[in-house]
Amino acid sequence: MYGWLSDACDDSSHVVTASRRLARELKARYNQQQFAAGRSAWRTPTILAYPDWLNRVTVAAIRDDQPTRINAQQSRVLWERVLGSAINDPLVNITSLARQARDAWKRIHEWGVPFDEILSSASGADQRLFAKAAIRYRSLLESENWVDDALLVAYVIDRVRDGQLCLPSRVAVAGFDRTTPQVEELFAALKEQGTRVEQMDAKVTGNVRLLAFENSDAELRAAGAWARAQLNENAGQHIAIIVSDLEQNAGRDGRLIREGLVPGWQYATGQQEAAANVSFGRRLSDYPAIRIALLLLRWSCHELSGRDVSLLLRTPFVGNAEIAGRARLELELRQSPDRQWSPAVLSRALQGREDSEDAADWLARMSSFAEFRESIPKNASPARLAELIDTILREFNWPGNSALDSADFQLVNRWRELLNDLARLELVSPGMTMPQALAHIATMTAETVFQPEMEGVAIQVLGPLEAAGLTFDQLWITGLTTNQWPPAGRPMALVSRRLQRHYGMPDADPRDTAAYASRVLGRLLGSSTTCLCSYPLTEDDADQTPTSLLGSIAGEAISDDPGWHAAALCSTATARIINDDPVPPVSVDETVAGGAGTIQRQLSEPFAAFAYGRLGITQLRPITAGLSPILRGNLIHGAMFHLYEDTPAQSDIRNWDATEMERRIESAVQRAFARYERNSDRVLGELLALERQRVAMLLGNVIQVDRERESFSVDAVEASVDFSLRGVRLKLRIDRIDRFDDGAIAILDYKTGASKKFLDSAGDPVDVQLAVYACALPNPVAALALYNIDSRAVALNGAGRDSMNVAEWEESLSRWAEQVERAAVELAAGDVRVRFWHNVRDARALNLLSRYGELHRDA
Repeated sequence: MYGWLSDACDDSSHVVTASRRLARELKARYNQQQFAAGRSAWRTPTILAYPDWLNRVTVAAIRDDQPTRINAQQSRVLWERVLGSAINDPLVNITSLARQARDAWKRIHEWGVPFDEILSSASGADQRLFAKAAIRYRSLLESENWVDDALLVAYVIDRVRDGQLCLPSRVAVAGFDRTTPQVEELFAALKEQGTRVEQMDAKVTGNVRLLAFENSDAELRAAGAWARAQLNENAGQHIAIIVSDLEQNAGRDGRLIREGLVPGWQYATGQQEAAANVSFGRRLSDYPAIRIALLLLRWSCHELSGRDVSLLLRTPFVGNAEIAGRARLELELRQSPDRQWSPAVLSRALQGREDSEDAADWLARMSSFAEFRESIPKNASPARLAELIDTILREFNWPGNSALDSADFQLVNRWRELLNDLARLELVSPGMTMPQALAHIATMTAETVFQPEMEGVAIQVLGPLEAAGLTFDQLWITGLTTNQWPPAGRPMALVSRRLQRHYGMPDADPRDTAAYASRVLGRLLGSSTTCLCSYPLTEDDADQTPTSLLGSIAGEAISDDPGWHAAALCSTATARIINDDPVPPVSVDETVAGGAGTIQRQLSEPFAAFAYGRLGITQLRPITAGLSPILRGNLIHGAMFHLYEDTPAQSDIRNWDATEMERRIESAVQRAFARYERNSDRVLGELLALERQRVAMLLGNVIQVDRERESFSVDAVEASVDFSLRGVRLKLRIDRIDRFDDGAIAILDYKTGASKKFLDSAGDPVDVQLAVYACALPNPVAALALYNIDSRAVALNGAGRDSMNVAEWEESLSRWAEQVERAAVELAAGDVRVRFWHNVRDARALNLLSRYGELHRDA
């Protein structure tokens, strides 16, 4: 394997590869060859990817008039500038268009297209725009004596022909499936100066088989299982799996291959998961640590939504390692309506809500950050802004306290390289604002595909182009269908198609696309002595056939699918029903959560009562824009509490004149809303002002209803009651208790949504909440009622001695008390029954614990 390598790496030779992956592979193989030859030390070979080789030979050209090299990011900024000056449409994505223009600019230079033909052949608005922008871009480069990646090769060719470069005696070229006219001209110039240029790709003749599978899932699992079998035979083999559309579904493809390679990899060690090295990485911005960094940096010049702040509070990538206190701060954040939060406002809003060490640390960092924001200059050099960005991340302890493994370390280093690229923008953009700098960083991370180098890799999973120049002991090529081979062509949109065809540019003609795909496939088939090819018979419900590029290779019968590892466990594992592990009864010192709601859950769904009441499960309140129904209800409850907190009698309420009533309503509303208005932004402030008016109107309607009732006095509001029934201890909070002249009481519960009824058609409570309250209080109960307080209606709905005779009322109270007691007995005993008559939607919240779906299916 790579028998030519030792000879090609003599002292005066360079090896130039089409990709950095191939360069790394050849360096590793060369070192193995030297070690196998018994050498203990050897000269480091010059093996470089083509772009890196160009950089190396350019450095040797020292001239007084040598142009300044600009990199891809600097080039993008220039393209954005020239395109932005020509486009006034705010809907046009200048960054995306600049990327296309940069690629088209490089392509026309690679194929030697004369500049005047670009403009004369332009047939549409986009092509004319590119041609004119290219003229301005070229003029800008010439005026500043800059050279970009597209012009670098021409510069090197000129220096080679001028004899101003120190050239090797030989250049060995490897891995080029297609050489551009520009590259061919460079090689020709090298030959003119006496350098031998040799194509070193080795093609082996091997056995090729074609397999068919039911679908692509089965195909990839089988490829993984095949690789495992090969490694079991010989662990030292160099094995690869080629996946045709890897760049589109790298994550999914990798998981399916691991399913066959390492069955059960999901619960294995990270090393076993990395056994299949999927070569196609992710965009840098898709890595969680980088996404958090970008989010935190955006906070330096913009306010963040509650959802974004929630991420920063919960992430381990910033702050201390301990996040329990910050998580509780996040729960406090959910109590407030969503808004755009600045660090200063959020710090004030959360101050004093949590006293844990990590929460205090986070609040201190936010306070310092708020001050730091004020010191950020409005305009500064990119290098200065890169320093400020790094300072912000260091102050927040990014990327966290956890020890970095090799992949994390490489990720952080790649981020720092991008910060260096940002600093280098000073050459083409001497000054910019922080938002502009962050926009550049965001673009860089979105364009940069990153994959850490992994150790302990058993097999490589590659795309067809990434395997260029590589050779293997065993190879499997997947996805060889007519749809995939040849792939759809991608000609440039910014250059005339006719001009592209005339100069033979890639994908300008379907025949070129097919010919190139044939070369790539031929190269893959010749890169291993044993090569398995495969294709799925169906894909997305469409029948598939093998590509005609395989020629006369005959397909074999449908091959077996190894299947899912989890499914295989079902055939070997036996279910064991555990009957000797019941839920323990409620203990003497146990307090059941959820109040009266837990008793109602016990009656309707015992498992939910156990989960919420005894396990203490709570559902996270969603972060919602505007005023959520829960918040609006809390505002009304708060205002009602403050309205009657001095427990007035009905006679007092009737004696309030218009001025007094307005004063009391205004005071109650003010005290209920103060907490939320204190931390509101302009939009939320407007919404709260409207809600203020609505709540004030509702309080006036409540007063009017209370004035017309039977004589009473308010006995308590928001009354806290400790209640114990049959061993179940509950903490209750009763909205309001009114006392009649004879000492009997009415228990009221506020309902702020759609109007609700207390009794169903059978005369029983729809919800036993009020019945629980009646059981908890020692006073005789004359009435139980829901106080519906809503813009549609303000009215009482309940039952009592005024709606039925006394005997009937006492019998009803006794019957409801028996229901409450029965529920308490069942709850105390450890009842966890799952009721099958619930629908799936109601059961979904606890389905992972109750297994409602499986129980319902198997019943």
